[in-house]
Amino acid sequence: MNSEFYNVALDRVRYSLVWEDSRTLYQALNLSPTDEVLVITSAGCNALNALLAGPRRVTALDLNPVQNHLLSFKCYLIKYHSAEVFQALLGLQGPAQVAATWAEVAPSLPTVLRHYWAPFFSSHPGGLLTAGRLETYLTGFLPSLDAATQAALCQLFGFSTVSAQTDFFERELHGTVFQTQFIRYFDEANLSKGRDPQLFRYAPESGGEAFYERLRHQLRTQLARDNFFLRFFIFGPDALPESLLPPCYQAHNFAALRERLPRLQIREGEAIDFLLSPAGRHVTKASLSNIFEYVSAAEFQHVSQALLHDPKRPLRLVFWNLLQPQGEAETGLPLVQDLAQDLTASDGCFYFRSVRVFDSQRMPVPVEQPRPLAYVRF
Repeated sequence: MNSEFYNVALDRVRYSLVWEDSRTLYQALNLSPTDEVLVITSAGCNALNALLAGPRRVTALDLNPVQNHLLSFKCYLIKYHSAEVFQALLGLQGPAQVAATWAEVAPSLPTVLRHYWAPFFSSHPGGLLTAGRLETYLTGFLPSLDAATQAALCQLFGFSTVSAQTDFFERELHGTVFQTQFIRYFDEANLSKGRDPQLFRYAPESGGEAFYERLRHQLRTQLARDNFFLRFFIFGPDALPESLLPPCYQAHNFAALRERLPRLQIREGEAIDFLLSPAGRHVTKASLSNIFEYVSAAEFQHVSQALLHDPKRPLRLVFWNLLQPQGEAETGLPLVQDLAQDLTASDGCFYFRSVRVFDSQRMPVPVEQPRPLAYVRF
């Protein structure tokens, strides 16, 4: 696929958290024990979340080898250490526990892993979840605000009804310095600190204003206190209730993850190329993150047709749009429209524009025209 992602340096952890909601993943793909699943690796969260749903196999694939190293390390911790160690190195118990746990674990690691991850933890004392380029940028927003605005944001996450939350936001934060600073911090120029500017080549919207309006809309429909992504976006991993964590990071799922790790394979490469290759023909369900954000509308149409043109090949896809409207109903692609609309309305992460679900078995089958009878002269 002709993607702008080929034009950025793939030499660091770009994402240390998957921002696509696992509940959306589960509802979109309806994973079963016979499914062969492809997931963009990113930070590995949804590859592990997919494992918990019990499919036959999960392939995690990424162009960035560093993202694959991150998932491989998480798998090592799951296989050989406890849930407590895993959560501590994620950063869920704070920087002090990250340091203490790394000091405990490091001597027992294979030499290659210890040499690779020692500089990482030295540079990222907050742990794995906040170490990505994007997450480092996001968690810098709260400290950029004055004390009064920070206090108001904390209050926003204390309401038990959406109506009270909405009233407070509109009265205390909307139209204030918070709105101005939010838009400025997340506009295209500043957002490039968290994502490379090349990745906005095809975006028709300004990031800051679009994200602010999406935030405002979500606060009218969902409780902030119960939203993992919104809490992490503002506060990072501090004081997150266990029940709000992605399923793969909840302690009660740890044993199931360990048991199912043999079903996971990690590959380096491009997702569309893999799906179109003989090795990818076995895939029945795929979660493609927001990879179509980085391609033109024409390229999106081309690769989608290539993936979905054969209704005899069962393939169901979910992907997320950030600033582009890829895959709308009028494109002629097999959009599962009602489901896509419902998931868009309920997805946990406010800054996504939309969720798309395609199913090749809904692709119209071309009607073969009858051949004209040959004209025979006697």
